[in-house]
Amino acid sequence: MKRRSFLIQVPACGLLLACSPAAEQAPAASAYAEIATSKPKQGDVPTVLVFMPRTPQAFEVWTGLRDELARDFKLVAIEVEGRDAAGVFETAMHRHRASAIVLMNNPTLAAYREFQARADRKRFPPAIVVMTSFLLRRPNAAATTGISYEVPLITVVTNMRKLMAKPIHRIGIVARANLRGFVEQQMKIAAREQVVARLEQVSARPNAAEIKRALRIVKQDADAVWILNDDRLLSPRLISDGWLPGMNERPWVPAIVGAASLVAPGINFGTFAVVPDHTALGAQAANMILDLADNDWSLDANMDVQLPLSTIATIDLVQAEERFALRPDALQRVDRVLR
Repeated sequence: MKRRSFLIQVPACGLLLACSPAAEQAPAASAYAEIATSKPKQGDVPTVLVFMPRTPQAFEVWTGLRDELARDFKLVAIEVEGRDAAGVFETAMHRHRASAIVLMNNPTLAAYREFQARADRKRFPPAIVVMTSFLLRRPNAAATTGISYEVPLITVVTNMRKLMAKPIHRIGIVARANLRGFVEQQMKIAAREQVVARLEQVSARPNAAEIKRALRIVKQDADAVWILNDDRLLSPRLISDGWLPGMNERPWVPAIVGAASLVAPGINFGTFAVVPDHTALGAQAANMILDLADNDWSLDANMDVQLPLSTIATIDLVQAEERFALRPDALQRVDRVLR
């Protein structure tokens, strides 16, 4: 893949699953539109509203939800394409008597928070959040929990160790201050498996030179670099002028990324990605809906944010073979091999 094509496919927000390009461009309030409806042929059944963007990944999550719930629940998929969609929630809540709702991605969650802030009602149906960045604990929204999108550092390192011939013990991380808590939590957990991580902090709005400087620092003693799904660090400009030059300077180290779109042969950016299986993510969210139904549609205090149960591993074989040594059985341990 050519660099230009790679950068074009990187959305303005950096992470395709966390937000959509329309979320940054929408100048006016979103119109109400139902994408799909699934309902059992007979019986008065509970309604689950699914608020989602029109992206392939969101439709994969919808498929997982529908396959698990369509026999016993009415499911309504409603389009949300930006943070200005609070009115969409108002219309949906008037048209449907929702027992529970599902919220997909950062702008959808932001719009739902705005809806709650200005709504006359004080009680809301329980909500399950998916495909949202850095969801460590219950979101700052009433009656809401969900599934984290970030795969833990300890998990991605364990997976990478199965592929690389060289031992992976030291991880370099570049992050902004507001993600320091998340990173330190991941570092603490990973230390149990003898993973030592080094964090180099950058400013809230770094330029390309700052990214390159931080990369040079962490790469000096790192076995791999973990690149976070931070939209402020993964703009096309920062990738082009900061990350790519920094990762292509020696010493070369493999890069772990959290979006499959950042692994592209010939670009030498992401070497290895471990991301949630989106259809399985929908099935996992469906199980949380079933738990809510069993609890009379009440969200218990102990219903915490869950980790994704199923992941997909992708490797850039071109980069891996050119720059690093793989274990003999490495390709049998990944789901997608890009050549």
